Amino acid sequence: MALKTVLVLFGGVSTEHLISLRSAFNIIGGLRRAGLAVQAVGIAKNGDWLAYEGADEAIPDGTWETIAREQAKSRPAYAVRSPREFITQFHGQTPDVVFPAVHGINSEDGTLQGLLELSGLPYVGCGVLASAAGMDKLHAKTIFKAARIPQCRYLAVTRAEIQRNPEAVATRVAAKLGYPCFLKPSNGGSSVGTKRADQYQTLVDALKEVSAFDNVVIIEEFLVAREIEVAVMGNERPKAALIGEVQTNEAVEYYDYEAKYFKADGAQVSVPANLPPEMAAKVRRLALRAYKSLGCRGLSRVDFFLTMKGTAPDQLYLNEVNTLPGFTPISIFPKAFAASGVNLEELVKKLCQYAIAEKKARSRQELI
Repeated sequence: MALKTVLVLFGGVSTEHLISLRSAFNIIGGLRRAGLAVQAVGIAKNGDWLAYEGADEAIPDGTWETIAREQAKSRPAYAVRSPREFITQFHGQTPDVVFPAVHGINSEDGTLQGLLELSGLPYVGCGVLASAAGMDKLHAKTIFKAARIPQCRYLAVTRAEIQRNPEAVATRVAAKLGYPCFLKPSNGGSSVGTKRADQYQTLVDALKEVSAFDNVVIIEEFLVAREIEVAVMGNERPKAALIGEVQTNEAVEYYDYEAKYFKADGAQVSVPANLPPEMAAKVRRLALRAYKSLGCRGLSRVDFFLTMKGTAPDQLYLNEVNTLPGFTPISIFPKAFAASGVNLEELVKKLCQYAIAEKKARSRQELI
């Protein structure tokens, strides 16, 4: 199958809408430089899907939506009878591949992937099962435990438990994990809704706040550690790029949403990470094991904590696997592969080719 046209999906209804716009702008630029035709379809915050045929520069700042809504007024209505026709009707042509440049809930949690499966079109990234498992951090932890990948100590509590008696939950967390501890929604991304707690009342307040983002909250021991990230791509035989490291500014408490995307001096990314050869080999080995155990395809970013204990041996812990990592200019995934000799245009084209290959590999005889 010749690769000529790629439909790029961006936006979405999740808290990571803005990050998606930045990722999409970078991806679209790479696809165009690779000589591919691009169909752009944005998902507004209210859930509307809109064909967009304006300047790429209007995507990152959100002004694309006004333009797309105006363009939609002159388009004829289509009778959509299938998910495939739903995708095709936006630009009147069936794309060869769909590239989801989206993040978060309803975008990388298997729901969008399910729609794309029903369309029958190849799409970049993990399938329904791996996407759902990767987004649900508690479920992913169960998979990684079975794969014997080290993880830090943690507890999971429900929103109902917190609403019923947040003080009792805080007491249980303190007894099991101690302080400081780190809270995050089980389903979420880009560090949205994360909190650190250093004492009892802060923990009670954090439990209430984080539970607003999901009905399951994960609380982990807070590790003084280096943040090591590995970009991986491929299907049956995935390959890891040079290892990256996120180094936060001393004034930044931890690598949260603001530090990632809105503080110019909040953090910097180093590729390759300064690691001894034996540790680098271990990181790559565990990254590929995590990728395969989750059933990832196409691409993912595998994140680790590497503890710093002075004279004691460093310990490596898997943090999480992000099945649709960011593609902004400061994101580790494109930077790591660029440092590994794969520029952006080659990278996005390879990912589209992986999507086509995976679609072909999963074809099967249907019963009539």
